[in-house]
Amino acid sequence: MHRNFEICSYDIRDLVKVVSLKPARIEFCQNKNVGGLTPNLNDLDYAVSTGIPIHPIIRPREGNFIYSKKEMGQMIKDIEVCKEKNCKGVVFGVLDKNLSIDTKKCKRLITHSKGLSTTFHMAFDACKNPIKSMKKIIDLGFDRILTSGRKKNVKDGLEFIEKLVDESDDMISIMPGSNLRSSNIELFLKNRKIKDFHSSCYVNGKFSLEEALLINKKIINF
Repeated sequence: MHRNFEICSYDIRDLVKVVSLKPARIEFCQNKNVGGLTPNLNDLDYAVSTGIPIHPIIRPREGNFIYSKKEMGQMIKDIEVCKEKNCKGVVFGVLDKNLSIDTKKCKRLITHSKGLSTTFHMAFDACKNPIKSMKKIIDLGFDRILTSGRKKNVKDGLEFIEKLVDESDDMISIMPGSNLRSSNIELFLKNRKIKDFHSSCYVNGKFSLEEALLINKKIINF
């Protein structure tokens, strides 16, 4: 069974370091301290030139995931740039004031993302009704959901992630992330239905190539 390692890179220097690993994809963003924002789009040419599928996060600001008309306009422009630069996917999520999936706004972004792979990001963990929300995300046509299982550390969200995997019935990939490391990834590898794994590979506040290598080895050899 093929399983995918997605590495989150917060700047172009980290991205350069992971090229040798040839991960399935790179989620490209900036500002780790706020959970990741839209990266500097001027860096996309180099990122794409590495040959690794680049999936930029489309998040114009920190804070909640309820976006204004102006912010939606910016997100659409950023998605169009990603398409022009030959990125392979984009990562986003929009909620409404009730903390439900804003299907209308997500549908607009999905429409502009035609031809790209799409991931619904950590906004999912802020939803009031995650099972119902997952079904809406499936209906919208997203390829995967990035989730910590509604916990700060993904290890503590294992039980809920496994519930999502079962409820998804293979209609979408449930991708664990948020402090996913070589020390805990085997908890998730045991579930053969989990096919995607997301990590920034940070150790002591900075990217660790050694940690990335360890995670990659465990995914391959498990």
